[in-house]
Amino acid sequence: MIRLIIKLLLQFLVFAIIGIGIPLKAQEIQTYNGPLQIGKYNGKATFSYKLVDNDTVLHGDFLVLRSNLQELLQKQDYSFQFKGAFVDGTANGPWKFQFGEFNSKSQSEVIDYQYRVLVSGIQKSASGKIQMGKPNGKWTILEEQIEDSEISSTLFKSVVSFNDGVPQQNFSINNENYTLIGRFLRDGLAHDEWSLFPTNGMDQSESWYFRDGILQSIRVDDDNDHKTIKAYQDYNGRTKVINLDAGYIKALEIQLSQVDVDILHHNSLPELLKQNAARYQEVDNILSELGKSEFLPEFKVKVPYYPLDSLDMLKVDSLVSYYKKATELSESILHNSQLNILKLSDANTAYQYNTVLYLKESYLKPIQEIVSYDSLGILEYTSRQQLMNHVFPTGMPKSEIDIEMQIDSVMSSKLYSIPTTSLTDPSNSNIENLQAIAKMGYDGILAIADEVKETLAQEKRQNELANLEEEIILQNDSLVTFIEINKDSIPLKYANALKQIKSFASTTLNDYSKVKSAQNRLTAARSTVTCLKNLNELSVTVSKMATYKSTIEDSYTDRIWNPFMATLMDEDIKKRITAAYTKILEPYFLEQIEQSLTCENTTNLDEQINATYHTVIMLKDKDTKKLERKLKKEKDPTVILEMLNVQNTKQ
Repeated sequence: MIRLIIKLLLQFLVFAIIGIGIPLKAQEIQTYNGPLQIGKYNGKATFSYKLVDNDTVLHGDFLVLRSNLQELLQKQDYSFQFKGAFVDGTANGPWKFQFGEFNSKSQSEVIDYQYRVLVSGIQKSASGKIQMGKPNGKWTILEEQIEDSEISSTLFKSVVSFNDGVPQQNFSINNENYTLIGRFLRDGLAHDEWSLFPTNGMDQSESWYFRDGILQSIRVDDDNDHKTIKAYQDYNGRTKVINLDAGYIKALEIQLSQVDVDILHHNSLPELLKQNAARYQEVDNILSELGKSEFLPEFKVKVPYYPLDSLDMLKVDSLVSYYKKATELSESILHNSQLNILKLSDANTAYQYNTVLYLKESYLKPIQEIVSYDSLGILEYTSRQQLMNHVFPTGMPKSEIDIEMQIDSVMSSKLYSIPTTSLTDPSNSNIENLQAIAKMGYDGILAIADEVKETLAQEKRQNELANLEEEIILQNDSLVTFIEINKDSIPLKYANALKQIKSFASTTLNDYSKVKSAQNRLTAARSTVTCLKNLNELSVTVSKMATYKSTIEDSYTDRIWNPFMATLMDEDIKKRITAAYTKILEPYFLEQIEQSLTCENTTNLDEQINATYHTVIMLKDKDTKKLERKLKKEKDPTVILEMLNVQNTKQ
C-alpha cells in the first residue's frame, strides 16, 4: 500500500513538472544574431526575444547597425545604429538612434597603430529614455554637419522633456536660422510665451502667447516695426484640445485677416515645429515596425469648438462629392487641346471655356478650401460665419454671370445663368449655403460640359467632312486619270464601259454637291468616298476584261495531232463553257455597267467579274461534262452564274 502511494506521488510529480515545463519553454528567452530589415533600414541585428503564440516578441536588449567601409571609400555610405531594450514587445529604457550619410576623400591618419578614415557628411541622432513605448524624461534630437570627422556645425537641435509621453516644462528647438523656446503645463498644453529668435539677429523675431493652451496673440518684430495679431477674439467659450500641427495652423488662419495670414506665412515657428515632428515621426516609424509604440510627442493646444451635427456632416459630405465631380469635369474641359485652339477663333467656344474658368475660380476654388479643411478635420474649430467670411471675403457668388470673350482683339460679353435649382438663401444655415454653392458650381460646369461635347463633336464632324471632301477629289481625279490613260489601248466595248463609269462618277459628284444639310452632307460625303473607291476598283477590272477573255480562249485551246494532214492543229475544248463566258456573261457584265450601274452594286459587280474569270480558268482541268450539258440550252446569265457557283449579287 505504501509503495502504491509512493508510485502515485512520483507520477503526479512527473506530470506536474512536464505540465509546468511546457509553458516555461514557450516563454524561454532566445537570442538572434543576423540580418534584419526595419522599413528602409537593412542591417545586422543582435536582440533577445521570446515566442508567444508563435509570434516573435522582443524582450531584452536590442541592437541593429549598419556601415560599409568599402562603399564609403568608393562613393558614399549610409550608416545607422539603433540601440535600446524591449519589455514584452514594447520599447522601454534608454534608447539611442543614429543615422549618418558620409563620404570620404580617401584620406586617413594613423592613431595608436590604427588607420583612421576621415569622413564628411550629416550625422543625425535621437536619444533619451522610453517608458513602455512613450518618451519619458529629456529627449535630445540632433542633426550635425561633419567635416573630416569633426562636428563643424549643428543644423538642428531639439530638447524636450516628457512625462509618460506628455511634454513638460521648458523646451527648445533650433535650426541654422532660428531658435524656438517655450514651455508646457503638466497636461502638455502650450503656455506662456513661445519665442522665436533669429540666429543672426537680422531677421524678424516672433512670440506666440498662450494661456492654458489657448493662443492669445502673436507678436512679430523686425528692425523697423512690430505687428501684433490677435487670435480667437470672438468665440463661444467652448474649446477642444488638439495637437499643435499643420491642421491647427490652418484652423488659425481662418480666424485671421488676409494681411495677418500673409504675415503668418512668412514666420518660421510652425516650420520649426514641423521639422521637430518629422524627426519624432522617423523614430516612431522604427519602433512601430518592431513592436508597440506611442512615441509621437503631442504638443497640445486648445481651440474654439463648434461641433457639426449629423445633418451638417451629411451636407459636408455632399459638398465634397459635388466639388470632386465638378473639378474633374472642369479639368477635362480646360486642358482639352482642341478646345484651347478653337477658343482663339470661335466666340462660342471662348464663351464656354471662359465660363468654366469663372466657375472654377469663383465657385470651386473657395469650396476647395472647405474640402481641405474637412480632410484636415478642422471645420469644427471655427464659427460658421468666420468660415464664410474667410472663403468668400467679398460675398457669395451669383447664379448669373457676365462672361467676357476676346476674339482677334475684339471684346464681347454674354450672360450665363447657371441652370440649377440649388440656390443660396439668407435664411439657410451657412453649411446649407456652402452645399448650395458647391451644387451650383457642379451644375454650371456640367451644363457647359454638355455644350462642349456638342462643340467638339461638331468640330470633329467638320474636320471629318473636310478630310472626306479632299478624299472625294483625290478619288475622282484618280478615276478620270486612269480612264483617260487606258481607254485608247483596249477594245471599244471595254472603253465604252470605262466612259460610262466616268460619267456615273460625275453624276455622283453632282448629286453630292446638291446636299445642303450639314448632317446629311457628312453622311453623303462618307458614301460618296466609298462609291468612288469602288468605281476605281471596277475601272481597273474592266481594263483587264480583254486580257481575261484572251486568257480563257488560250487556256481552252489544245494542240492536237491531225493524222490526215500530218500536222498539229489548234482545237477548242469545252466550247460550251467558253461560249457561256464570251457570248453571255461578258456582254451581261458590260450591259450592267452601261445601263444599271449604281453605288450600291459597284462592288458586287466588280467581284462577280473577277470571280467568274477565276472560276472559268479553274474549270479547264476539272470534269465538266454535267455542267456542259446544263449549259447547252441555257441563255440566262443569272442562271449560268449560279451553275458556275458564282454568287449573283445584282441589286
